[in-house]
Amino acid sequence: MENQTFGNILQSDTQLSTTLVGWDEFRKLAKVGDIIQEPGQTLRITEKVFEPTASGEQFAIHIYAR
Repeated sequence: MENQTFGNILQSDTQLSTTLVGWDEFRKLAKVGDIIQEPGQTLRITEKVFEPTASGEQFAIHIYAR
């Protein structure tokens, strides 16, 4: 798995903060409605889906944004 760190601006109520997180942590922290700003584009998280693994002991988190 590729290890990357991204800067994201997360909004909680009216306070904005910039946080650097990896993809695994991002999937845990992201909420529907959060905005992801990248150079040249702005994305809004539209859906967050939890999918159990085949063993049923863990799950994958899928984030959808547009």
